[in-house]
Amino acid sequence: MSELVLSGLGHVLNMILNVLQMLVFVSVFISLLGADPSNPIVSFVERATEPVYRPLRQFTRNIPGPFDWAPFIVLLAIVFIQKTVVAWLLMRGPVM
Repeated sequence: MSELVLSGLGHVLNMILNVLQMLVFVSVFISLLGADPSNPIVSFVERATEPVYRPLRQFTRNIPGPFDWAPFIVLLAIVFIQKTVVAWLLMRGPVM
């Protein structure tokens, strides 16, 4: 029974991380296009990603250049979590 719970938790966590990953890509695309911030979709993406970016920007604001490193770091963290934590949870699940 606990194997099913761990496997289910791994799948749910993986789905949440996939959605966050898509939001980060959309956020980068929106920033490159310079989309209208009053657009509801743009506003939603910014509200969803800014709380994740904000703590990272405190560490990356001293890096010279026009590039915002926060989305890149978030994507690296997502991939790391998917390859370690999610993979570990799925390995603990039932073998089929």
